[in-house]
Amino acid sequence: MWVNQISDGATFTGDDLCEMTIADSRFVRCTFRSVRFNCATLERVSFTDCAFHGCNFFDATIEECMVADSRFDRCDHTGMRVTGGDWTGSALPGADLTTADFARVAMRGVNLTGAHCSGATFRDADLGGAHLRGADFTGADLRGSVLTAFDPREVELRDAIITADQAVDLAECLHMSVRPA
Repeated sequence: MWVNQISDGATFTGDDLCEMTIADSRFVRCTFRSVRFNCATLERVSFTDCAFHGCNFFDATIEECMVADSRFDRCDHTGMRVTGGDWTGSALPGADLTTADFARVAMRGVNLTGAHCSGATFRDADLGGAHLRGADFTGADLRGSVLTAFDPREVELRDAIITADQAVDLAECLHMSVRPA
């Protein structure tokens, strides 16, 4: 178990953090290369301006963590569950998030360009200002999330699950005038 770890500018390469609990720790400008977070639990951990290259988050649980302005490249997010926290400004372009579950997460300005999110869950997530061009949210559960950045002409939304209020937001993104009957 890592508790109260503080790292600034450190590089972690090939570390095996499988099934570990990391809590109340802070990482600033750190680089993680091929680190295995498989089945790990991260609680109230802060990653600010960090880079993750080829890391594995298979079945990881991430609760109330700040992952701000961080970059993910060629990472495995299979079965990752994120609850609460703030991922504002982070970049996951082209990421495979098809089995990821995000709930009550601030994701303002997140870069999901070309991300594979079909079947993923983004419940009550703030995706305002997100970069989504070419992302695929086919069949994704988006209920309760802020969808103002979703342009249906640039994002695949076939069979996505949304609420009636969100349908109005999407219509307004298309510059439609929504009026009562």
